[in-house]
Amino acid sequence: MSIEPTKRIRDPVHGLIVFNLSDEIDRAAWELLDTPEFQRLRRVKQLGVSEFTFPGATHTRFAHCVGVFHVARRLMKVATSRIPAQDSNPHRIRVSLLAALLHDLGHGPFSHAFEEAEKSRLRGTPGAYKSHEQWTAEIITNPEGQIRKILSKRFGDSMADEVAELLKGEPADLYAAVVSSSFDADRLDYLQRDKMMTGSGAGGIDLDWLIDNLRITSVASEVDEDSEELATPITTFCFAEKAAQAAEAFILARYHLYSQVYFHRTTRGIEQLLTAFLKRLSDLVTKGSARDVCLAADHPLVSFYSSKQPSISGYLALDDTAVWSAVEAATRGKDKELKALAVRLRDRGRLKAIEVATEQPTATDKARREYIEKNLVANVGKSIFVDRVPLTIYGGLKAGEARSHKRVRILRSGQDVAVDITQVSKAIAALTEKQELLRYYFVDEAMWKQVESIKG
Repeated sequence: MSIEPTKRIRDPVHGLIVFNLSDEIDRAAWELLDTPEFQRLRRVKQLGVSEFTFPGATHTRFAHCVGVFHVARRLMKVATSRIPAQDSNPHRIRVSLLAALLHDLGHGPFSHAFEEAEKSRLRGTPGAYKSHEQWTAEIITNPEGQIRKILSKRFGDSMADEVAELLKGEPADLYAAVVSSSFDADRLDYLQRDKMMTGSGAGGIDLDWLIDNLRITSVASEVDEDSEELATPITTFCFAEKAAQAAEAFILARYHLYSQVYFHRTTRGIEQLLTAFLKRLSDLVTKGSARDVCLAADHPLVSFYSSKQPSISGYLALDDTAVWSAVEAATRGKDKELKALAVRLRDRGRLKAIEVATEQPTATDKARREYIEKNLVANVGKSIFVDRVPLTIYGGLKAGEARSHKRVRILRSGQDVAVDITQVSKAIAALTEKQELLRYYFVDEAMWKQVESIKG
């Protein structure tokens, strides 16, 4: 009896992740891991600058993507077990699992800070900014890249386009729900991985029980109010009623990770510094002053910012190492503003912060905000950085913005239609009220003290 050839990866979250090389999807996935596009993710940390707050948070997007693929295979078994055999679509299964593996290829270094800097840099050029989702699609479909070549060789010329379309578009079926839904493989990996690597007490979920009670439901997609089109039903996941408490804990775990880890005040402050550094660097490069930064003309960031339309190869040259090398070089540079930011980043020179409540603000909150907006507005973006983020039960979304297929639903006993969990859980319903974090970060400590001394 022959033994099927396998490859293995030891993972701190999921244990042994096995790739069965006699399976066409696993075999393709293993080959994709060795492409330069995928190997780059080893040099991009999953949580950006969170290690400044949580020293253990040094895990990479490479490890995360492998974990997502592993969880996606597990979810797919549940999904296909709920579909009559004659209705199963092996091709869509391939597309979905490969999309799960490749979903983060387009993330830039220090994703949030880098994207904010890009939005600012390209604000005056309509259509120039590309989100990491757009970069992911371009990397997958790039005719010159290794990803497309492998997908075409294994599954035909259209596979790369189909994988990219699944990641860009709205979910159309249950297979897509494995990649994008309230209980998709992406969040099931990062919730567990980020909890473990940050050492946070938040984020515990009863994964086995939730998967055992996973069911299928149909929900209506959102339609533009001005459109005459009817809402298209979307097939997605929900939970049996007996898993309602576990589903509640799952949502709360995500909420607490956002509030305690992703939106941590120190972490967000370092992100503000890094965004300001990248903005200033791009300005200097655009003006032809790269020498003032002590960077060579062929440095990845210099090349990227020098190009009016950056190429895929130029984008793929960007990773955390490129950014940190620029930071180190800038500490020896001539530009005083960039040098000051670089030294703070290198030495963890935290910014002083003031947090202001926007919902039910106190008199002090109102007085401080009014003072900044009236007297210090000229400093905003220079020596004062504003961080304003929404917080809901579904993470960093504005109230009411969770798409229909992204909301957690419960299928009550004897019912055919799953209901929103807010109709079952009072705790979750209470958290649907609008929340917002508003923080002001100060480069000048004297200015911070001035504002901090204001009382209502």
